[in-house]
Amino acid sequence: MLLSQLFMRDTNDIALLALLKDGDETAFTEIYNQYWEPLYFMAHKRLQSAQDAEEIVQQVFLTLWHKRADLSIQSLPFYLAAMVRYAIYRHFAHLNRKKEQTNTLQAITAEQSPAFDIDNKFLLEILNKLANELPAKHRIVFLQHKLMDRPLEEVAGELGVSVRTAEGYVARVMQVMRQRREYLTLAMIFMLTK
Repeated sequence: MLLSQLFMRDTNDIALLALLKDGDETAFTEIYNQYWEPLYFMAHKRLQSAQDAEEIVQQVFLTLWHKRADLSIQSLPFYLAAMVRYAIYRHFAHLNRKKEQTNTLQAITAEQSPAFDIDNKFLLEILNKLANELPAKHRIVFLQHKLMDRPLEEVAGELGVSVRTAEGYVARVMQVMRQRREYLTLAMIFMLTK
């Protein structure tokens, strides 16, 4: 870039910054149009993600607009480039924290998984035993809808009954479960105290 072009750009930036400080949206749009693409390419080169680069650059311009009255900028291109660079650092730090949290959660889950599976199997056995005492269609609706989380309409269709009838089956099963609450409560206490 020739020295005269650089000088004109600096003079133009100074004027734009003065207008921006006063809240001139046209000045902000001009800054955005002038610097968005180079900042995007800078962010994309480091992030290797078009979506993340775009979000970071948008956030930089949003911050520029919100802090416009308090900013004292000597060189707009250097200032914006520094904002993008720091936003990229924060982005990578956030990703690292998220990765550490995921690894920690996976480690905890892996440690608790066998005990959790045993507890679930025990509870399922109890519910299965109670379900076996029910009429066949009641049992099927209960197991498919409540335990396997299938839509009631789907289960009713497979059984050849109306959804209303299937709802009645569920209500009857829940009534039986409430009557057997003491048995379930004792089983849960036993399971939790192991």
